[in-house]
Amino acid sequence: MTNRRAFLLAMAVAATAAKLPLAAAYAAAPSGSARLTDADRADLKRIADYFNTVRSMQGRFLQVAPDGSAAEGKIYMTRPGRFRFEFDPPVPMLIVSDGAYIIMEDKELRSVERVPLGATPLDLLLRDKVSFEDKDIGIAKVERGAAILRVTLFAPDRPKEGALTIVFGDKPLEFAGWIVTDAQGKDTAITLSQMDFNPSPAISTRLYNYGDGTAAGRALQQRR
Repeated sequence: MTNRRAFLLAMAVAATAAKLPLAAAYAAAPSGSARLTDADRADLKRIADYFNTVRSMQGRFLQVAPDGSAAEGKIYMTRPGRFRFEFDPPVPMLIVSDGAYIIMEDKELRSVERVPLGATPLDLLLRDKVSFEDKDIGIAKVERGAAILRVTLFAPDRPKEGALTIVFGDKPLEFAGWIVTDAQGKDTAITLSQMDFNPSPAISTRLYNYGDGTAAGRALQQRR
């Protein structure tokens, strides 16, 4: 399996140039929600309030695969439910969510895959209103470090499918990226940079319509 195919699998099934370690107890299959402290609840409220003020964002991403290989590109996100990953050459990938499905195009293989957004961990971040009190969101752990805050999430009805760790710079709070941990405990990390939150002018909704980005994408869409 190629590195880019492994990334797609992590995004769809479980769904920093240096890897961010997770505690081993939470690396693959969280067994239940953590017993939250008052400090944990306060930080979760801060994060939810932050996300609910950020309706859109754009910038750059760095992806680090489980084998340590890296790929970069542009990222666009608009809540609810929409995002676009444009990988820099030579990686021939485009990943778009239109709010219902994640469409994954491999230009080299001339293939397109579709996965329901709700079946991936990114659904937790792209809801119209983010709340960590929702019953379908499990909190495995809240971690704090020097100017960093991390929260590990999982689906309580599918705990063995993996976990999503969201990463923030702290003081001030700013979304910095996330880590998808698959059922085997392997991490795919996304680190964000050069981010513009709630950009003006607003991000064009055309970016989230698959086929608008590339001639190859339009041709693939027309053939389906």
